[in-house]
Amino acid sequence: MTVGVHTRMPLGTRRFNWPSPMVGGTVDIIRTVMFVLAILWVLSQLVVTRRKLRAGQVVIPPLFAATLVFLVCILVVAALGASPLHLLWLFLLSFVLGLALLLFPPGMKLTLACLGLLAGLPSLDEPQPASRRKIGSTARRHRR
Repeated sequence: MTVGVHTRMPLGTRRFNWPSPMVGGTVDIIRTVMFVLAILWVLSQLVVTRRKLRAGQVVIPPLFAATLVFLVCILVVAALGASPLHLLWLFLLSFVLGLALLLFPPGMKLTLACLGLLAGLPSLDEPQPASRRKIGSTARRHRR
């Protein structure tokens, strides 16, 4: 290597020499834990949302949109090989972007389509919600 010539380092390589191997190992553990916690949070939100949809309970669209945005952030961080510690600020940003996503009609359609896919088709084994129609003749209600 020629002295004074700067070479570019490939993406994902470390630029700093850690003072001890313990510090580098600790950071790697923290990164791994952060990545696993992010994935577990997204999966738990998806499971809870699916249960709420199946039970006919209220689902909060901005929270679901934020979950989708954070899922995309996790995929981008993994694809680029960036530090999973970026997920800390991306987690907060995903709530703002999730809310902004719902302000535009295509974003709302995307969120509702994803909710529909998450709910899936009803199973024949699960009890169906009771009908709200009144049984009987409607003649008395329509007389003048």
